Amino acid sequence: MDRPVAAARLTPRERRTLVVLGVLYAAVVIPIGIRKGGDFTQELGQSERLLRGLPLYSANPEGGIWWPPFTALGLAPFALVARWSLALAKACWAVLNVGCLGCSLALARRWTTGWLPLVLAVAAVGKPLQSNFEHLNLTPLLLALVVAAAADLEARRDGRAGAWIGLAAAIKGFPALLLVYLAYRRRWRGLAAGIAVGGALTVGAMLPYGPVDAVHAVRDWMRLSSAATSIGRLGTQSLAGFTFFLGWPPVAVVALELACVAAALVALRRSDPERDAVYEVGLAAVIAVLASPVAWLYYYTLAFPGWVAVLSRPPRSPQLSALLLVAAILTSGLLTFGLYPQWLWFIREANYTWGGVLLAVALVASRVTQPQPAPQPT
Repeated sequence: MDRPVAAARLTPRERRTLVVLGVLYAAVVIPIGIRKGGDFTQELGQSERLLRGLPLYSANPEGGIWWPPFTALGLAPFALVARWSLALAKACWAVLNVGCLGCSLALARRWTTGWLPLVLAVAAVGKPLQSNFEHLNLTPLLLALVVAAAADLEARRDGRAGAWIGLAAAIKGFPALLLVYLAYRRRWRGLAAGIAVGGALTVGAMLPYGPVDAVHAVRDWMRLSSAATSIGRLGTQSLAGFTFFLGWPPVAVVALELACVAAALVALRRSDPERDAVYEVGLAAVIAVLASPVAWLYYYTLAFPGWVAVLSRPPRSPQLSALLLVAAILTSGLLTFGLYPQWLWFIREANYTWGGVLLAVALVASRVTQPQPAPQPT
C-alpha cells in the first residue's frame, strides 16, 4: 500500500477549529467529571497521603489496583487544589485530558490526507474515550504520549520517543510492553531512555520517604498489584478476562497472548519502520492492552493509533473491510447500549476484548496479505 501524502503541521484554520472543538468538548465533560470522577478522587487520596508522609500501599482499593507510584506524585498539585475545592481539581484534570486528546489529534493529522480518517478513528473508540471523562481516568494522557512516541520514531528521534514511552509506563505500567517493540526494532537508544525514565520516575516519586523506603514502597505496590491481577480474579477487558467471563483456563489465555505477540512479530517483519511508525506503534499498543493483566474499557482509547493506521490506508480486500467494520462496532462500545441479543452473551461480557482481537487480526492481515515488492536482480 502506498503511504498517503501527510500534512506536516496544522493550518491556522485547522488549529482554530480544533481549539474550538476542544473548548466545546470540555464544556460537556467537565460537569460530567465533577459529578462522577471516582477514579481521580480515589487516587487523590493517595497523593494526599504522600503529601502527609503516610504509607501508601498497605492494601488495594475495592475492585481494582492503585495507579503506579509516579502518579501519586504527579497528582500532588491537584490534591493541593482539592484541599480548597475538589470540583475545581476535577475540572482542571478534565481540561488536561481534553488538551492531551487535542494534541493526539494534531499529531495524528500528519498521517492522514484529511480529517475523515481521524473522525472515524475517534468514533471507533467513542465509548472508551467518553468513559475516561466520566471516571476521570488518565488514558488520554497515555494516548498523547504514545502518539508522540510514534511521531518521534518516524523522525528518528529514538531517545525522545523512548522517554515518552518510559513516562507512559511510569504513569500506568502496561505501556512498558512497548519497550519490547523498541528492543525488537533494535532501537537501543530509545529502549535505554525508556527504561531509565520509567525506572527513575517510579522510584524517584517515592523518595520523600527516603531512599530505602522508596524502594520498599515500589516493591509493596508491585506485590499488591500482582496479587490483585492474577488471571481470572478481575472481570477485565483484556485476554485475561476470558478466564473470568468464559471460564477459560489460564494456560489458554497465556497461549493466546503468545499467539498475539507472534502474529505481531510476523506483521512487523513485513513492515517498514521508517515509513510505518503509526502502524507499528498502533499494533504494539493494541497488543499491550490485550496482554495487560488489567484493561478496563477506557484502555481501548489506545486503539486510536491502530485505527488511524488502517483508516488512512483503506483496505482493498472486502473481507478485511468487513472485519474492520465488526471490530469498529465492538471497540466503539455501540452494542453495549443495550443492543446485544441475549444469545451473544459470550461476546457481550468481553466486548472490548473481542474488538481488540479483531482489530489486531486486521492490523496483522493488512501487512501479511499485502503484496511484497519483487526482488531486484543482481
